[in-house]
Amino acid sequence: MDHQVPRYDQYVDPLPPADAWASFLSARFSQRKALYEGFSATEKELVRKELRRIRYLREYFETQRLFPKPNSAPLVVLLDDSRRRWKQRATQKCKEELAKCDKELAQPDCYRKPHLHRNRSLLLQVQQWSTQPGQEKQRKDLDPESYIDGLDAPDDSIDDNPRESNYGYNGWLIVYEKGQGGVTLDHPLCHGQYPHQKISVQKLLYDRANTPLKRSEDKNQLRYFHLQANNMKWVEDAIARYYGEASGLDRQRSTFLRERGVAKPTNRLSNTEKLLKRELWHGQERGGIGTHLPPHARQIRPRCAVVPSAPCAPRIHPTLGLPMAPPNTNDVVLFMPYLHWEIEKRLTRMTNVMRKTRQQKEETYYMERQNKRRGTWGSVVDKVITARVRRQDSIPDDTFISDKSVDDAPSWRPSSRLGTYLWHAAKLFQLIDEAADWRLINDHLYGESSLHPRRTLEQYSSWTAEDTTKRDRQQVVYRGTWMKNDLESIPRVVMVDQLWMWILDENTIVTAFPRRWGRNKPDPSAVHRAIRDYMASVDERQINSIYDLALVIIDECSKVIFDRTKPDLRPEVVDIFGSAISKIAEKKTESYERFGRDVKRMNTEDPLQTSEELLRKSLNIKYEWSVLMEAQNVIDQLQIMQEIFTQQITIMTDFEKVLRGLSSGYFNSHPVDLQSTLERAGSLIADMKANRDELADLEKRQAKTRTQIRELLDMKQQQSGIIEAKAGIRRADESVLQGRSIVVFTVVTIFFLPLSFFATMFGMNARELNDGHMGIGHQLLLMLFPSLGITILSLALAFSTRARTLIFGGWRSFMAMGGLRKPVASTHQLTEASAHTLRNFMLEKLRERDLQYSESSELPIHEHREARTEKGPPGTWASGKFSSGSLSQLWTRRRSQ
Repeated sequence: MDHQVPRYDQYVDPLPPADAWASFLSARFSQRKALYEGFSATEKELVRKELRRIRYLREYFETQRLFPKPNSAPLVVLLDDSRRRWKQRATQKCKEELAKCDKELAQPDCYRKPHLHRNRSLLLQVQQWSTQPGQEKQRKDLDPESYIDGLDAPDDSIDDNPRESNYGYNGWLIVYEKGQGGVTLDHPLCHGQYPHQKISVQKLLYDRANTPLKRSEDKNQLRYFHLQANNMKWVEDAIARYYGEASGLDRQRSTFLRERGVAKPTNRLSNTEKLLKRELWHGQERGGIGTHLPPHARQIRPRCAVVPSAPCAPRIHPTLGLPMAPPNTNDVVLFMPYLHWEIEKRLTRMTNVMRKTRQQKEETYYMERQNKRRGTWGSVVDKVITARVRRQDSIPDDTFISDKSVDDAPSWRPSSRLGTYLWHAAKLFQLIDEAADWRLINDHLYGESSLHPRRTLEQYSSWTAEDTTKRDRQQVVYRGTWMKNDLESIPRVVMVDQLWMWILDENTIVTAFPRRWGRNKPDPSAVHRAIRDYMASVDERQINSIYDLALVIIDECSKVIFDRTKPDLRPEVVDIFGSAISKIAEKKTESYERFGRDVKRMNTEDPLQTSEELLRKSLNIKYEWSVLMEAQNVIDQLQIMQEIFTQQITIMTDFEKVLRGLSSGYFNSHPVDLQSTLERAGSLIADMKANRDELADLEKRQAKTRTQIRELLDMKQQQSGIIEAKAGIRRADESVLQGRSIVVFTVVTIFFLPLSFFATMFGMNARELNDGHMGIGHQLLLMLFPSLGITILSLALAFSTRARTLIFGGWRSFMAMGGLRKPVASTHQLTEASAHTLRNFMLEKLRERDLQYSESSELPIHEHREARTEKGPPGTWASGKFSSGSLSQLWTRRRSQ
């Protein structure tokens, strides 16, 4: 049953569909059949191709699970179950909600009547789910497979091979006629209208017979081909297709055949090898395969160079009939970094996929090495496949489903049935949306001509660091876009991408730069989308040569992060950095005010009473240090971005020199009129310098704040020294007072000491003094000798190690002979002790033995030990052989102490 859609429910796409497939998707299900019947044969074939791709994706993702549990249900099953539960709940609540809606509509002063009428119409449709018998049949009738024939018969000339690693990626094509403007290329493999024409990467690079990427001698037709990744393998194959030569794999096969003698050897380099020579390709690469560096370390160093074009086939003069010499042209090669952005969650998922791919690569390499050593090279592939299948069966591949690693379940789950249904649908959409990027990384990240992934600012500067996740979350843009209390905030980070561009034969451009992760749908902040939008509105007089089109590409790449005209999620970098600098300045002011209050308190109050408190507060620089670290972090990121703009200016200056050489005939025999192009290049360089100067002004502001914070830390350090000096003066005054007290005490003691002595002496019971029974001499002897003995013993115990050893050893021997020690333990008690305790016990016994030997002879201790080792009887310590009984006795004595 086809319901009339209310006017306020009609969806208006702000971006009109660019091809038949986009129009088919944007139409309602009830209108798709009529729309399909009105398509042309080419448009129908495009729709059938995309429907076959969707069928393959459904089959491919049927076994993918949301949670890393082997017994959990697949995501597709969870989606169907949550949909069924939601419809059941909606049907149960429909009658109640409909009554509430009718009650509100009955009120005369209801101001929500349009909204309530809409809700009522929806509730009536929901109420028919359980009463209308033909719902399932109507659903099947609206399925495109019910009225579109030929979905089971793929056409190899149009459909892509899903088993290839390039499946799911498209290339872009823009054709521009001089003096006429943009035109739509009429080609069976291309679909869409100018400037939004697309072609699958498989057909563009590997269909040698039908690909539109071929060399052309038409100088009036400007062509622009774009690859959506910095994939060196794609670039090599694209240049080979352009010259009609063998691709990288075919060239390896030809080399193999020449080595085997099947093909004749040749010393001539192909046009592809000349253009992609080492100094302009692999020689410019940093962190490539074999360097054992992380994947984000890969980068083509910035450069702009001129290469002579490959000679074209000679043409025949139309009048004379003689072969004409081909014109002398030059190709331009350009590599340039530029700034872009990414959502932090998508960056995390991309990092997880790269980490897992690296683990699989290391596992495969380890197995290869092991099998090479054991001579079982033939079983390498079987073992790798078996291990990978076992791992996928135990922990499913949900790396691009969850924002965390594969071992962590999603941290949030919806509670309502509608929320669960929408959540499962969003996860499945995310899975399909990121499948092409995941496959690209898995198949090309560690190839011979490898893929260059996107990098963050920290990965660009510290490119040898293995993991920069923590430092990436310290980006100023991340902190400025992430709000802890706002669940709807979307944290973003600044990325560094690369532009690879080749200008060939003055009529063709081939570029390669990445898109954002998982952005198969239209992305308003995509660089190539900005280029297409510009070309759609450009005047035919603005593009006079292929170099004007090249400047458009460079300009869009350079300003993408600073373009404030696009209403999308791209961060306002300058505003975010300005806010961060302002916040740091406020913290600096607060630190100065706090320090001023402390100094004022010290000056107004008694410094001797508050010195310790102020000393502790002044030495605590935790807050100031955190502010200083934030300021330094801002300066580092601004310097990195300025460095990127400096490289862009250098590249553009070199490109301007190339344009001047082409205009003057320095590089070729026929000068080219590039006056307007040179003016545009100068304007572009000025814009780049303006962007760099804006970042430099922010850096100067932050550097001034950093200097003030450092001065504050220096003042706090100086103030701490002053407080420490005052505290030292106070302690010195206290020491003087204590010294005076000791002097008084000493004087009093000296004065009363003789009086105490004589008073004690005359108080004794001696015959000479009173009627005592003992003489005074005898009493003095009894007092003098014990006191002298006790004094000598105390001094010996305090200052002589040997005396302490002898005294305590004699005491232990006395206690052992007196039967006061515990009986000897068994041998197994010695083994129960820890190694550390046993070692300390044996070292102590060794020192005791050395002391005994040193007393019995004049030899040094170590010579005693050697002599006893040679001559001592078995069973002694010197012989190095202790019986179990002797060790048990020694250990028992040690434990009893």
